[in-house]
Amino acid sequence: MTIRRRHAAIASFLASLVIAWLSATPAMPQSDVAPPENRQSAESDAATAIDQEPIDDALRAATEPAVARGLAWLVAAQQPDGSWGSGPFRGSAAVTAQAVMAVIAAGNTPASGRHAEPLARGVDALVACAGGDGLIAGNEQAAHGPMYAHAFATTALAEAYGETTDDERLETILQAARGLIDRMQNDEGGWRYQPVRRDADLSVTAAMLVALRALRNSGFEVSEATVTRAGEYLAGLQNPDGGFRYLAASGPSGSPRTAAAAFALLLAGQGDDEPFERAFAWLDDHPVKLGSSDGYAMYGLSYEAAARWRWRGRSRDPRRRGGWAAWYRSAATQLLAGQRPDGSWADPSCPEYGTAAAISVLCMPRGLVPLFQTSEPAP
Repeated sequence: MTIRRRHAAIASFLASLVIAWLSATPAMPQSDVAPPENRQSAESDAATAIDQEPIDDALRAATEPAVARGLAWLVAAQQPDGSWGSGPFRGSAAVTAQAVMAVIAAGNTPASGRHAEPLARGVDALVACAGGDGLIAGNEQAAHGPMYAHAFATTALAEAYGETTDDERLETILQAARGLIDRMQNDEGGWRYQPVRRDADLSVTAAMLVALRALRNSGFEVSEATVTRAGEYLAGLQNPDGGFRYLAASGPSGSPRTAAAAFALLLAGQGDDEPFERAFAWLDDHPVKLGSSDGYAMYGLSYEAAARWRWRGRSRDPRRRGGWAAWYRSAATQLLAGQRPDGSWADPSCPEYGTAAAISVLCMPRGLVPLFQTSEPAP
């Protein structure tokens, strides 16, 4: 039985998402890639349209030095080859990609900003992880396989590519990475740990859908069929309680994966708000907390920050309007309390990942990462 039959409402929901997504930028008749000036203009327009909710001065006064200390620690922790990661995650393209995204979120590009040089070295490290078959991965054994790394690295390189004008290396690598995503999508519409068309889970599939949107934002054409099937698979994992389970088989809802699914589906564009209302209502009742026993708190907070930032002002439920500022205050308070004396944050994987995730959350109100921006005006 297909997901479309099991969930009658999903078909129309996903159709509107995909149409909005794929019509967001015009198809390129001559090339796979939009001219750089078009990418930069689109990013500028999106940044201008952001309706930022105010963060009180006391919170800003606390978060800004915390971010600066975290960045200083992260830059110092960069490996000689430009990668990030330690312990079993040393040499991980997934961790390196998250660090690259954090440095971008703090206001840097590979060509400008206080941390432009380590950012450029991080991009070079990801480039060195790209294989001839399109797979981008380093040492990913601790993450069960290379597909998380591929999705995260594709996203990070696509964001970096949007800030460049002539890096043909990234264009070639990203076209190959997109091809591998298309080829490895399984019959359910998803992906899992290994680059094979076999099983699927929520977390890898959500990461792939985010990567596809990052590619689209940077001017690369993306397969409508791939997006539709991935969206159907993710939407079909929503439980009756509003949260999301991990696999197609029945299972409990979880906070980190609900945040990941919500963000990935929001990136697909405008659609029926009801599934999102239910997801955020479930997250309100089941907040991600640092120190939770599942070990995915930083992962969950980073996805929830991105999801709520895109969702802010769009909710039709008046009780939830303005929810971004309240949620951010709560998350930032947790993160400030959890920052270690050296400026880093802990994570069961490695402190490089924990620190990168924390920086990304704290920097979300700056609205500097094109992937996190939205052009929808607040109602």
